Amino acid sequence: MAATAGFALPPAGRSWDTVFMPASTPAPDPAPGAASPQLLEVTVDEHPEGAVVVRAGGEIDLLTAPRFADAMVTAIDGGAALVVVDLDQVTFFGSAAVANLARAAERADTAGTVFRLVVGESMATRVLEISGLADLLDLRPTVADALAG
Repeated sequence: MAATAGFALPPAGRSWDTVFMPASTPAPDPAPGAASPQLLEVTVDEHPEGAVVVRAGGEIDLLTAPRFADAMVTAIDGGAALVVVDLDQVTFFGSAAVANLARAAERADTAGTVFRLVVGESMATRVLEISGLADLLDLRPTVADALAG
């Protein structure tokens, strides 16, 4: 199991969830400057043939973007042949998220890892179009499509 920046890939055929606050537990007030735990959920699933799916749900902003970036970097540095980043459940996609995606795509290219984004009908689609990244990255409508190639 590879580990980088506080994240570890699950064993082959298994998955784990990084849920930052159980739904039944009231969230404590975050420390000043700390990310609010309920704003972002990141899950990482390892699939056959060396594919890893990083799913993000919620808000990716300046405070939560490091969690999002760490999951992508861990998948790439862990030797995944294909990294699929699912943004379909993202409700806010700030400039920090755009920057992290650009850096992750560059890192994947350097590592020889195929890097695909699933945007579906998410608001991230418009942000990627405005930023110009939509023309540079491999965007797919569904995770199944991204995994199929």
